[in-house]
Amino acid sequence: MDKNERIIIDMELKLLDKNIRNNKNELEKYISKEFIEYGSSGRIYTYNDTINLSSNKEEQIIYEILKMDTKILSDNIVLVLYIIEIKNGNKKIITNRSSIWKKENNNWKIIFHQGTKVT
Repeated sequence: MDKNERIIIDMELKLLDKNIRNNKNELEKYISKEFIEYGSSGRIYTYNDTINLSSNKEEQIIYEILKMDTKILSDNIVLVLYIIEIKNGNKKIITNRSSIWKKENNNWKIIFHQGTKVT
């Protein structure tokens, strides 16, 4: 695994941190203005949707990465693929996730994310 892949995995994991997700200034460091997400709910989110979704409510959600891999698509594009288990109280959901990260002005930013529930 090269340096960029390690950086991107670290950034991907930071996006699971409620302190970052609930802080618009922090989110802007990681998310590209061209960002789009196909959520596991079927809803499509844009950059503005995502930045404005942040809230200060306490979350009891626990994330556990079951498997994670990266694929370098070009010098400036990396694909992250992972399986995650989301625990919220007694409820558990497993989703397959994919993210595309792009280097913009020498900074890595997420431009695409998709979550698909595993049944």
